[in-house]
Amino acid sequence: MQNLEQPTLCQDVPISTLCDVKLWHHFSVLTVMYMPFGFLLLLSRLVLIGAYGLVFPLFPHEKRKSVYRVFIRLLGIRVHCNMSPEAVGQHTAGCVVASTHVSIFDHIPGLAMPHATLMIDKADSPLGKFVGYILFKGSNSSYWLVKNQRQLVQCFREWNKAPENHALYITPEATLNNGQALFRFRPEFMIRGQPVVPVALKVRLPFGLSPSPMMSPGYIRFMTILMMPYIHFEVTYLDKLHYSKEQSPQTFADTVQQAIADYLKIPATRWTRDDKYSYKAQLKQP
Repeated sequence: MQNLEQPTLCQDVPISTLCDVKLWHHFSVLTVMYMPFGFLLLLSRLVLIGAYGLVFPLFPHEKRKSVYRVFIRLLGIRVHCNMSPEAVGQHTAGCVVASTHVSIFDHIPGLAMPHATLMIDKADSPLGKFVGYILFKGSNSSYWLVKNQRQLVQCFREWNKAPENHALYITPEATLNNGQALFRFRPEFMIRGQPVVPVALKVRLPFGLSPSPMMSPGYIRFMTILMMPYIHFEVTYLDKLHYSKEQSPQTFADTVQQAIADYLKIPATRWTRDDKYSYKAQLKQP
């Protein structure tokens, strides 16, 4: 039986523990020597993304997912998952997939999985819109464009007509963490009648590069990460959890958060996205 007790979230972890300030944890001579090759790699991958945007319409829809997996490998992205794609499809169909958020590239592994549906409200740059279009269409995945509560309700209503057609991937922290601890999960999208599959996500980059630098604009993060020789994701799908009306929505969200934190062996904290941005504003003050 599912544990209905209130998880005990950490209260003694400072907000700075969850936030990366610098783009690089360290910057060595080897990093400097690599950078010219990194710029060439960046240019070649941008060309590859553009080329993929031209050719993916030639592939049948049922083949695009497998072609997409080859495409991301060519980008240097490796995804190590505890299940095969077919098993992920069976495990997540009709579920909300609640994942940690450690990089702006986090959606790329999810789009390689069956039934993947992401919720978006905007892209922060023309580059983001261009790449996002290619990734979604090229992987034969779908998305919900949600700008207000009315659109959200309509999306869930349509989903309930054929729930097995979608696995809704969300990031309940609503912001990036640095892999050292988890921000508190928000319950809004996890209490609508669908089972929740927690996902523990890790990313590994070379040269001491941070996957979630708090002070760097999105396009800088994107291009810097794309310069790296590899981007390794470790994706672990955990057991399903079910919301009970005996729990408060926040208690259930805390339970999902704690399940992921326990697997990753990191603290589950009460710090929120708003706390992060307050901390960021303090750092900018002279």
